[in-house]
Amino acid sequence: MKLDVQVLGKHVATLFRERDDYVLKYNHDATAADFVSLTMPVREEAWRWPRDLHPFFRQNLPEGYLLNLIREQFGPLLDGTDLSLLAVVGAMGIGRVTVTPEGVAPGTELQALDVQDILHGDNSADHFAALVREYARAAISGAVPKFIAPQAEASGASAPTPLGKPTIRTSRHIVKGSDDNTPFLGFNGFYSMRVLERLGVAPVARTQMSDDGRALIVERFDVDAHGLPAYGVEDMCGLLGLPPHEKYNSTSEKMLNAARAYLLDRDSMRQQLEHLGWHLLTNYVVRNADCHTKNVALFYTSVDDVALTPVYDIVTTQAYPRFAANPPGLPIDGRKTWAAGKTLERFFNTRMGIAPRQYAQMVEALCDSAVAVGHELIEAARNEPPWRNVAKQMLHAWDDGMASLRSPKKSLQFKGLKPAIEAAGFSAPEPAEHAREVIGRSPLLGRRN
Repeated sequence: MKLDVQVLGKHVATLFRERDDYVLKYNHDATAADFVSLTMPVREEAWRWPRDLHPFFRQNLPEGYLLNLIREQFGPLLDGTDLSLLAVVGAMGIGRVTVTPEGVAPGTELQALDVQDILHGDNSADHFAALVREYARAAISGAVPKFIAPQAEASGASAPTPLGKPTIRTSRHIVKGSDDNTPFLGFNGFYSMRVLERLGVAPVARTQMSDDGRALIVERFDVDAHGLPAYGVEDMCGLLGLPPHEKYNSTSEKMLNAARAYLLDRDSMRQQLEHLGWHLLTNYVVRNADCHTKNVALFYTSVDDVALTPVYDIVTTQAYPRFAANPPGLPIDGRKTWAAGKTLERFFNTRMGIAPRQYAQMVEALCDSAVAVGHELIEAARNEPPWRNVAKQMLHAWDDGMASLRSPKKSLQFKGLKPAIEAAGFSAPEPAEHAREVIGRSPLLGRRN
């Protein structure tokens, strides 16, 4: 099997398997700007990867729920290799690269979707499962139910102008749903991301929550106003050469070093490091244990404008008892603990160039924002009783997160969420389940030492 690889619709390379190697071979007419990945610039010699697909091509392969649906629907087209899976889903995904069977132009026959139907419609588990099944033929990673669908145009809107050769028209949104383990994930994700978003200190992907709180619509940053691919996107998992199932098998230090290698604009380096710093600190405040190497990424139009993407995936995992005992997804200085104390501050000081005073200001800004958003969350749950339990769990998690970042000697002089929790009549949080689960990691896998 051979696959055609396109960049912004232009056929630039061929991907195939040769004995035990997977091979990417650029076409003779490919230019330097036609690179598929930052890790694989255009050259005459083929790029080989032993025994499996190159990490870049694996970064958006479906996982978990979506993968099972694709196997169910497209089983006859799959031969057990990731190459055949990529042949099925590669024509529609994240970033500027598309992959299709040899001789097949990129394109999609999926039914267009009106995002208003998600925002104001039925997002029950059965209905959302049907939507994911309908739009399963897309390359998007992640364990929770999600999909990409072509955007329905408003009546009378003019069609977008194609970019040179045939290009795939994609959606301007990613739609995420809830499941039994993570009820009202849309509600959780919307308010968790708002803790950082409302400060305006770092780029954050725009989101909308459905009326029922079950679905979250995330506006994509890799496409233009017409939903056409505009940016390349590479997550840190692929840049570190890791397969997706090893997304937790790295460190914050390695991730930072990998990002530095491609952030070539020294004038904006400090701004980029502060951006990453705000992202990492927010995870500690809201207790998001699911920040791994696939949830931090770079985007670009060329090698000269590489930058960190807007923050796109923050959720309070501690709000769900099944995941509440999980530590941070990536260790710092060899430790995975929410009580990072001076270790976290030292990482910011020595590795990211963020001075102690600025670090303390960042912590307090996020804590103040968590208190403000906490009051919004309480008001939202008051109007929608089904959200009350998740809201309670989130508030307790945020209060824990704020306390763990502040100095014990000074924490009493700062306001937290306990008064608001008590005033709202919330009970104590539900205890964490003893068997720790990592979101996106199969419980059947053995535990790492």
